[in-house]
Amino acid sequence: MSSKDTVKPGSSEERNSPARTFFFFSVVLGIAGTGSYLMADYLWTLGWDFSSGVLWILFVILFSYLAFGFTHAAFGFVIRLLRSNAARMPVTGPDYEEEPELVQSRVAIVIPIYNEPVGRVFNGIAAIYDSVMRQENNEVFDFFILSDSTDPEQWIAEEAAWMDLNQQRNSHKRMFYRHRLSNVGKKSGNISDFCRTWGDHYRYMIVLDADSIMSGETLLELYWRMERNPRVGLIQTAPALVGGESVFGRMQQFSNRLYGPGFLEGLGYWSQCGGNFWGHNAIIRLRPFIKECDLPQLPGRKPFGGHILSHDFVEAGLLRRAGWEVWLAHDLDGSYEEGPQGIIESAQRDQRWCQGNLQHGLLLFARGLRGKTRIHLANGILGYLASPLWLLFMCVAFGKAFGNPHPVTEQPSLIGGIPLLIFTLCLLFGPKLMAITELAFDPVRKAQFGGLLNAVTGAIVETFFSALLAPVMMMFHSKFVLWNFVGRTVDWAAQRRGAQGTSWDEAIAAHGFHTLIGLAVGIVAGLVNPTLFWWLSPVLLGLCFSIPFSVWTSRRDIGLSLKREDLFIIPEELNAPREIEEALSGEENEKKPYQGVTSAVLDPFLNAVHVSLLRRARRRLVSGQRVYSPEESFKLPTEGESIERRLLAERLLKEGPKSLDRQDTITILSDIDSMLWMHREAWMRSSGDLSPWWEHAIRKSSVAV
Repeated sequence: MSSKDTVKPGSSEERNSPARTFFFFSVVLGIAGTGSYLMADYLWTLGWDFSSGVLWILFVILFSYLAFGFTHAAFGFVIRLLRSNAARMPVTGPDYEEEPELVQSRVAIVIPIYNEPVGRVFNGIAAIYDSVMRQENNEVFDFFILSDSTDPEQWIAEEAAWMDLNQQRNSHKRMFYRHRLSNVGKKSGNISDFCRTWGDHYRYMIVLDADSIMSGETLLELYWRMERNPRVGLIQTAPALVGGESVFGRMQQFSNRLYGPGFLEGLGYWSQCGGNFWGHNAIIRLRPFIKECDLPQLPGRKPFGGHILSHDFVEAGLLRRAGWEVWLAHDLDGSYEEGPQGIIESAQRDQRWCQGNLQHGLLLFARGLRGKTRIHLANGILGYLASPLWLLFMCVAFGKAFGNPHPVTEQPSLIGGIPLLIFTLCLLFGPKLMAITELAFDPVRKAQFGGLLNAVTGAIVETFFSALLAPVMMMFHSKFVLWNFVGRTVDWAAQRRGAQGTSWDEAIAAHGFHTLIGLAVGIVAGLVNPTLFWWLSPVLLGLCFSIPFSVWTSRRDIGLSLKREDLFIIPEELNAPREIEEALSGEENEKKPYQGVTSAVLDPFLNAVHVSLLRRARRRLVSGQRVYSPEESFKLPTEGESIERRLLAERLLKEGPKSLDRQDTITILSDIDSMLWMHREAWMRSSGDLSPWWEHAIRKSSVAV
């Protein structure tokens, strides 16, 4: 093992200042303590009872979480105004002694995919590959497309796209494709399979998502930083959101680009070498990752037990426990991803993340984890628990006001809560004001947002939209948390890409309950205590108008009209990097029914490629190499299974693809003998022995004689 793949226990302490962490969290506690005192004082004036104690405890938790976020923005604001590098990763580590030999350390760029739009995925891969090829020393990079797709049509379309891309780029020795028949462990299992099979051949692995875009310059810089920092096990970039077409998508990417840098500076200030992993757009040192991050299944039943869904936080924590450094390289540009284009799509993604983050509660006090790792885990958990706690806080407050026997004119005045309200609003809107202020003193960045006036206008509109959105997401997250506690699990489905728009039926099904709750609470509050109604009005407004708001913000035509007016404009739209233009320029081809299965049977080249990939998987099983689990292995058919598969293949030729369900189709596509036999039979049989489907497909085939 190379000296660059070993680490001395505790050696990272030289680049980890406890004073910074102490200072940062002292500020958090000071802000939280002030708010807690103001709340206690106000509740005391109203008359302290049991409900007051409950309200105060809930407030302390929620206000501390708010103070934690505000402090990130405040520290980031100061650091950016001073143009300081205090929060940034050192480019060279103390153990670095010589220039890295780039031709000796190789990097695998891995792209796990799961039933994703094939056109978008391979446009992105092509854009990244071309960008890498424009760099010097590009020979250190190889590409691995790791498919877990369960749709047979998707599987064949991916193989065809990979084959075409290799032909166009002559990249057969640099770009590889693997499809798993069983997606055990989901994404973490997909990466684990790669590490077990190919991990020994590479020093580093760069993990991307299906919608990731990264420039070759950034990829090469990540490689250099790993080579120059032998103690570093993982470097996480800060992906910028791009590709927003709907109102919601454009609003999210505008917020990400305008407010995000300040928060990231604050995060980098206190986390230092104890950073976190977000699962993609990051480089990992493979040997320690393989050694330390083989994740166990959690004890108990789902949703809390079983495979760890949000594996990235845990993997970063395990690297830190073993003495490796984890850094956030937020200073690197050239790292991008796409975000959801509608409120419902965003909620569906959050539902998966909610289950994964709540699992971390079982790991929060695991032996050996560093303190900063526990903070990252707790922050992720509270990110979802905050919603039901907020909802509970409002319910208790509403009950306290509703249960007061005195008429409205004799109830204690709410004016005493004005100082607390002002303090809370400062924490809520202070980060936005600091981001605008910092932008005003940065001429280059100001121009990237279309000028200060344009940025301020976008921030005002975004703030209004966010106020409407917050109670809706509170209701979604509260439901997700409740479902987890009652044992309901989540299917890990593919994320919808692009601005497809939310229909009225979808919006009514998703937000109908939100609307009813908003109307009911508003009516009761107005009758019981009009003052309380006005205090609740921002929450009630978002709930009552959630249906039309969800539909309107998901529309692509409105989003593009806002883009023409330069509202929510971001730097990548005024001066788009080449990689983004190439990745997002392609249109998804119209899918024809059973096109993939038809091509895999009839096209000689595609059939040969498909069979060759199956042979490679079979060789892995027969030779016993890298097979660790029966669930992950390529299973050889028994004699009885072979006869059954031949019958399925015969039915496919006689009756057409519609005669088989998805699982039967996958069974045929995964069998070498069946694929070779069907290809030969389809071309050699007389027309009477084939279904009309195949006769028509053969006539239309470009390879027909």
